Amino acid sequence: MKALQISHHGPISELKVSDIPPPEAGPDEVKIRIEAAGINPSDVFGALGRFPNSLLPRIIGRDFAGSIVEGPSELVGTAVWGSGGDLGISRNGTHAEYLVIPRAAVSRRPKNLSSEQAGAVGVPFITAWSALAHAQLKEGEWVVVAGAAGAVGHAAIQLARARRANVIALVKDEAQAQRLNREELAAVARSDRNDLLEVVKQVTNGRGCDIALNGVGAAVFRPLFDALADRGRMIIYSVKTGREAALDLFSFYERRMSFHSVNTIGIDVVRSAEILQQLTPLFEAGQVRPLDIAERYPVTEAMHAYERVAKGAPGKVVLIPSS
Repeated sequence: MKALQISHHGPISELKVSDIPPPEAGPDEVKIRIEAAGINPSDVFGALGRFPNSLLPRIIGRDFAGSIVEGPSELVGTAVWGSGGDLGISRNGTHAEYLVIPRAAVSRRPKNLSSEQAGAVGVPFITAWSALAHAQLKEGEWVVVAGAAGAVGHAAIQLARARRANVIALVKDEAQAQRLNREELAAVARSDRNDLLEVVKQVTNGRGCDIALNGVGAAVFRPLFDALADRGRMIIYSVKTGREAALDLFSFYERRMSFHSVNTIGIDVVRSAEILQQLTPLFEAGQVRPLDIAERYPVTEAMHAYERVAKGAPGKVVLIPSS
């Protein structure tokens, strides 16, 4: 089979597709024919060697949609989807024509999603789901989503709205703001105008937000902190704009704030399947919508697809097997 297998970590320009024997399913495993596999920034980081527990050689890639071709007879032919922080790092991943996973990691994909849509759900929606779970989001609360124009931001907006929360989007500039669906949002703030606090105070009648989802990093830490109400919760799941931020400890404890972190690398393929099973009825009921697929590449052009993601191409990029 054709697979994006790496034997060393290095620049994206060195990625090469290999012809290797397809995997065989062992006891309590299933073999999946991949139909579509999303590419995430974490896949790029995996190729570059950013994860210390990465094993080599390794097929990279975390998200997938496909059908079971080998395993228990009652599962053969089942349309499935999946993801996992172990895929592409400590076990072979999804950017190939076939994948083997534990039977316990099987999750039937929503009937109303195409394979491309389902194959791009994993990391963005699992990250957003986990962030909101840590935040213990309640109906009617106010949520500000930083990085709202990105894949995780899209997922967070969808999931927060499905739980009847009020959502404020924070984006970098007008170009990102144009990518949002304003009908899904209570308000939009922009970092280039430094207007988050003003916007939040206006739409919450001066109260502030209950939850801030920080998928950006240090650059938006202070604006998000200031925009939170007393007992506010900030969830941090990316630090791409910086790792260090100043914190007024007096304000932190006086206002009874809390911070939480989400790292989906620690959510393996079995736990990811459990989360996806909870997402399935939301997709099938139309309560959340999948990400738009912006670009498609055959596995044989994986290097170009990875370059597009590394350069920050808007929208989801997916790999489609050649066979």
